[in-house]
This record gives sequence, C-alpha cells and structure tokens, in this order.
Amino acid sequence: MPCTLIIGASRGIGFELARQYRAEHWDVIGTARDDAGLARLAAIGAKTIKLDANSADAPSVLQA
Repeated sequence: MPCTLIIGASRGIGFELARQYRAEHWDVIGTARDDAGLARLAAIGAKTIKLDANSADAPSVLQA
C-alpha cells in the first residue's frame, strides 16, 4: 500500500489531501498542532504526529 506524509493535515487543503488519499486506500501520516486536529485525522484512519513547526520544542534534523 502506498504511503504519504502530509504536514499540516488537520484542516484546509492538507486535510482534504489526507481525506482523498485515505479514500484511495493510501496509508496517511498527518501532522497537526493540537489534539482536536489529531482526532480529526484519526477519524479518517490516518496515523498522526503532533507537530507545531513554530514551536522551539518541535523536532529538528541535525546536520552532520
């Protein structure tokens, strides 16, 4: 099964993309800032990651 990661998937265009991919039986991993957004994604069958890219506590990638 194909898989996609959608950043900002809890509303707007991101949510619609997540919904359409799920309708096509893709595995969707979606990020959201809050629990309400995560619940909305989970309701359509997406895997979720809590992420606020504007937060200093957000995960980062270290450059080697």
